[in-house]
Amino acid sequence: MYKTSILKKLVVISNSSLNLLELKKRYSFLKYKNFFKKKILILINSNEEINQINHYHKKNFLKKSNDKILIGFDGRRLIIENSIFEYKIKIYIDKNIPNLDLINILDDLILIKLIQSKFLPIHSSGFSLNKIGKLFASYGGVGKTRIVLEALKFSDKSRIFDEWCLIKNSTLYPLRKDVLLMDYDISENQKFFNKFDLYRAKISMVIPFKKLNNILRILRLSLPFKYVSFKNVSLFNIKNIFFISQKNNVKTKFKKIKKNFFAKKILNNFKHEKNRLFRLVLVNNLIKKFNNKINLAKTYHDLLIKLLKNCKFKKILIDKKKKNFNSLFLKILQDD
Repeated sequence: MYKTSILKKLVVISNSSLNLLELKKRYSFLKYKNFFKKKILILINSNEEINQINHYHKKNFLKKSNDKILIGFDGRRLIIENSIFEYKIKIYIDKNIPNLDLINILDDLILIKLIQSKFLPIHSSGFSLNKIGKLFASYGGVGKTRIVLEALKFSDKSRIFDEWCLIKNSTLYPLRKDVLLMDYDISENQKFFNKFDLYRAKISMVIPFKKLNNILRILRLSLPFKYVSFKNVSLFNIKNIFFISQKNNVKTKFKKIKKNFFAKKILNNFKHEKNRLFRLVLVNNLIKKFNNKINLAKTYHDLLIKLLKNCKFKKILIDKKKKNFNSLFLKILQDD
């Protein structure tokens, strides 16, 4: 048997060797933190027989089948035998299931367990200066990462995180130790990179063909993205939460909005980023023999409302095309 500890008290046990390095990276900042009262086991059995059942089915799908959760990845299958809300989850997989697909399912299960333990995952970025923590939730491509980079340029004492965090009792825990930066982040923040990285990032930006860009990346001639470790990645307490939206031809605005409306925006963002996770919960709750069933959206919403009682929250509207992140960062610092 092979054991892989992802978090304290959360262990994956399998009957064959699995490459779960990417999964461990996704929770690299949290590996020494204890988030669970009970030990959680995810038992994975790699089985030749699953590969022989309806192998002609080449579609990706997620459905209930014979009182089990059945998930397909281009003809490869994964079966979850019992409720995903239990502390011991039994999974059967095809031997040749794509590794990234398996990791993504395990990632969904871990997030579900964290929500069950009253930790709130939010797709966001944030920084803390002078013990005042600010969090920025938004959909991808709006500029969350750029605000964090502005905080680092403003002060090397800034505490930061990017992409995903957990929150409980106003304390924010980053998931990863590193920050994913795209080529445009790299090219516009020369302070943090050497000339070779800047040159490769600029090449990546001018090449419109993804396949060619990937070939150049393998040859180290292009840099479409890079995971960068910053010593400033840290947990901190949050005081302000912002939801950033963008439109064409608008001036930057900070707007107070109602608590339930604000919570709905963050919940919808989470559903957008983790669509399969909610489909997994839906299928789980349709299976009659499963005793453990939870309305995950309600649980998430309730945790969010509790958090907002202890924080100030606003919506920020920015122009979609004319983005001045230094100016936006300074306005955020002044807003309290």
